[in-house]
Amino acid sequence: MSKLPKLKVKLNVGRLNEEIRDFEQAKYLPFCDHLIILAEGQVINSYEELVQLAAQDCYKDKESLEVLVMTAVGGG
Repeated sequence: MSKLPKLKVKLNVGRLNEEIRDFEQAKYLPFCDHLIILAEGQVINSYEELVQLAAQDCYKDKESLEVLVMTAVGGG
């Protein structure tokens, strides 16, 4: 597999916080029911899905991917 990009992670849980992470650190993102993780505008449910997205031709030469972690808001 080619070199994976860095991740620009924006945490919007309580307050907005942005940090740059190595791709391997994505294994520790909080993949759970009460959070939504978007990578380049697509909902990601696991580390494996993020790897698949990063391996797509349109992302292979990117230096970084935008990742947004936010609280899921339920409604009724």
